[in-house]
Amino acid sequence: MTQRLVEKPEGYFEIEPRPTPDDLAAYYRDKYFVADHGKNPYAHGYTDEELKHKRLQPAETEWVWGRPPGRLLEVGVGEGFTLDYFLRRGWEASGLDFTDDGLQAFFPELSDRLVLGDAFALLDEVIARGETWDLVVCNNVLEHVIDPMGLLDRLRAIVAPQGMVRISVPNDGSWLQDQIVRRGLADPQFWLAPPDHLNYFNTDSLPRAMAAHGWEVVEHLGEFPIDIFLLNPDTGYMRDRARGRPCHFARIAFEMGLWKDRSLEAVVEFRRGCARAGIGRNQTVYARRAAGTR
Repeated sequence: MTQRLVEKPEGYFEIEPRPTPDDLAAYYRDKYFVADHGKNPYAHGYTDEELKHKRLQPAETEWVWGRPPGRLLEVGVGEGFTLDYFLRRGWEASGLDFTDDGLQAFFPELSDRLVLGDAFALLDEVIARGETWDLVVCNNVLEHVIDPMGLLDRLRAIVAPQGMVRISVPNDGSWLQDQIVRRGLADPQFWLAPPDHLNYFNTDSLPRAMAAHGWEVVEHLGEFPIDIFLLNPDTGYMRDRARGRPCHFARIAFEMGLWKDRSLEAVVEFRRGCARAGIGRNQTVYARRAAGTR
């Protein structure tokens, strides 16, 4: 079946036709439990520096929050590094996820903090109970779901009046990616990745989508633009996948050096500049409920 990108009123793009919820659930079941013959897909090794780097995201989040610990909900816990970080920092933290494979690989002792199931159904239950959280973290989930704007609406309903949400998604369809294609260094729309990624946001469309669904963006950050390596044929990892890992380690080394040799504030300033320039392989918005919304 031919798939195409369709621009939505909020400015982002979706893959159409969309899979059904049952088809998508079956795909992820196969991805986690069949393709790996029952092995945990997260059971790979990280270097010591990679493990330290995984603390950068929650440290950045805590810096942007800038207030005493409160209640945190993570929608899409993954390997559990964020959940573990905030629990150690005195937060009342819990999470939702489709699977606990990642958590079992790294932080099995946190299993009682995780509720398993469909995020939309679980959030609807939370909303019906009237529960709210001070900080809601949703990293690399919005691009995967069938109804991304419905997810934004549900998250708005569970954030406390003075609370904040962290939304992180890939920065796709960027001007830098267009440059790479125009220079013949990657195939057109090389960043498309269905059915894993159904929705595509760049640094222009993500804030617009947030605003259209009752959010006020208070911080917009772009992570290290690893796709800059695609401008150099000698480091073009789309044409030679073996080149990707050294590029990844260069990114890790840069961000860890900036964090440890300068400061966390320097990392945030760098990432602010990336977002303003429209670059960054991943992008993050921190937002609060817009005035007059519920």
